Amino acid sequence: MRFLKAFVFGIFAGLAIGLGSLAFTVVSAYLPSVGGKIFASALFSVGLILVCVLGLQLYTGKIGVVFDADDKKEIGKNAICLPIMLVGNAIGAFALGILCHFIFKGIPTVSDKILAISEGKTSSGMVFLEGIFCGALVYIAVYFFKNLQNYAMKIIGIITAVTLFVYCGFQHCIANMFYFGMAFNWNIDMLWNLLIVILTNSVGALLVRCLVHLAAIIATPKDKEE
Repeated sequence: MRFLKAFVFGIFAGLAIGLGSLAFTVVSAYLPSVGGKIFASALFSVGLILVCVLGLQLYTGKIGVVFDADDKKEIGKNAICLPIMLVGNAIGAFALGILCHFIFKGIPTVSDKILAISEGKTSSGMVFLEGIFCGALVYIAVYFFKNLQNYAMKIIGIITAVTLFVYCGFQHCIANMFYFGMAFNWNIDMLWNLLIVILTNSVGALLVRCLVHLAAIIATPKDKEE
């Protein structure tokens, strides 16, 4: 039942991120100014907000907490759920992207924009760093949501982190699945991009997770002394 939930909720998470990606694509297509891009980047956060509020299963949101369970068996189950939810994320994101391809096919402003986004993702020479920074910021966004007490601050934390990584052009593997699906321009470069970004998103999230736990370990003795 747990693995089925990871798959089904993974599909919904892929749809949610696809929705945020669609909002970014359409708004940035019609508002190409700096202010428009910032607004479009903020709208992207709708996807992660839905994931967090509804408790959906997003790979980039879960990879950083997979080792947080106390029980080794629980960690093992969490690890098994990761590829299952990733497949679900891919189905949701690609399906919505393909659907949007046909919906916006006759609208040059949007279709040209999504093609430019897709080609920009595969041609980037900074994909490794872009993936790592994105994974780090997604972890921070989810960390804010889980640990901040004020609900408004939880949402603000997500919006801030997501706006930053989207505006900077950092690459998110599930969002890229949507972009490639909507662009309908599939090739080997797309496949390599997804593999690299999945890996680097994971590295970024785990690096920040290690830093957070290291900071907690360092701070603990000081707290006890006080």
